[in-house]
This record gives sequence, structure tokens and C-alpha cells, in this order.
Amino acid sequence: MPNSNPKVLFFDLESNGTNALKSDLGFVIVFGYKWAHEKQAHAITLTKKELDKFDDSRLLKVASKLIQEADILVGHFASVFDRRFIQGRLLLSGLPPIPNTKLRDTCMITRSFANFSSNRLKHLAKILELRHQKLENNWPEAWLEVLKGNMKVLEELAHYCKGDVLAVEELYNKIRPFDNASPRLYENRESCSVCGSDVQYRGTSIVGQHRYRRYQCQNAKCGRWDRERKALKDIIDSEE
Repeated sequence: MPNSNPKVLFFDLESNGTNALKSDLGFVIVFGYKWAHEKQAHAITLTKKELDKFDDSRLLKVASKLIQEADILVGHFASVFDRRFIQGRLLLSGLPPIPNTKLRDTCMITRSFANFSSNRLKHLAKILELRHQKLENNWPEAWLEVLKGNMKVLEELAHYCKGDVLAVEELYNKIRPFDNASPRLYENRESCSVCGSDVQYRGTSIVGQHRYRRYQCQNAKCGRWDRERKALKDIIDSEE
């Protein structure tokens, strides 16, 4: 039987230009990504000719194809910057949009359940003692060197971008038990929705006029609370 669990794509991008934060004043120089089942992260970079012409259309086409294959996207601050930057570049390049794929933003998830002093990736990786720490990037000198056509520095930024992708994946796996809006990552309804471990039913959750059976993941590294999607009354009625 084929695996019906969703395909999760972790991603990050590096942009450059007059204003690298705006789609009409900048362009994508690196697109970093990693599928959840892979061990290594990857990076797509511009060629020297593309960099000289500020032409990111080929990179955008490849990145779009990857995004189209994903059921869930995960990035840090990606709902505010990365996805919108890509969409803007696609529009300006005369390319079709990417699908409105479910996006889990690790910055916004953390902000929703905790009040840390900073939600930057570097800070979260440090205080949560992640194995993958955010790499140093020599900003803004490195970006200026890339604008001059320095391909060696561009490759260094690609390495930096891949490091961010690995850090985002580890952060996501760390905080997903706290992500109340997380989609189900495992098809088996008798298991934890985000890690696939066994669950134990404990009490009920009240939503509007209905009650639902509540359960907790029994994996010590997860412990996520969730509830059934079918109301308790409907379960009892169906059994009578």
C-alpha cells in the first residue's frame, strides 16, 4: 500500500538586489530545500550569466516545481517573507503562481504559544539547544560581493541557506507538539497526528455545543494533546 502521509518540504531562500526584502527591487539568488524523508538539504543557485543579468526565472521555475509537489511547506517567517517574495517574482517574471499549499511558519507557530524575547531562528536554535545552529552569514559584505558577481561567495551563501533549512526542520520537529493548528501528518487516526506514536484518551474537549474525546501522545519527546474530529454524541448515537 503506498504511503498516504503528506509530503513535507522545508525551504528557505536568499535574495539580493537594491532592496532584497521587496520582490520588485530584488531577486532570488539561492533556494534551499529538504524533503522530510531526506538526510541532506539542497540548494539551487544562479549561474554566473544569470547573476550578471539579475535573472532568477530558471531558479523560480525549479523552485515552483518542488513546491507544487509538496502537501505541506515549512519555513521560518515564510508566510510573511519567503512565499510572498517568490509570488512577487513569479508575477514579474510572467510565470504562473505556486499553489496555496498549507504552510507552517515556525516563527509564527512559536509566537502563537510562547512569549520568548525573540522569535528569530538564531535565538530559538540557541535557547532550545538545537543540534543545527544558524550559521554566521557575514552580512552585508557577502551579499555585496555576490552583486559584484563573486560566485565563490554565492556558494558560501548556498551553504548558509542549507544550514537554515536544517535548523528550520529541527525547530519544527521540536515545536510541532505545541502547534494546535497543525495538520495531521500521519494518516492513522489511532495514532498521534504529528509523530505517529500511540495515544491515550484523557477527558474531553468542549468546542461550541459539542464535546469531543481528548487524547495525549504517549511519546515522551512529543506529548501532544489533540481531540477526535467526531463529536462524542455522534459516536454514542452511531453505537446505539
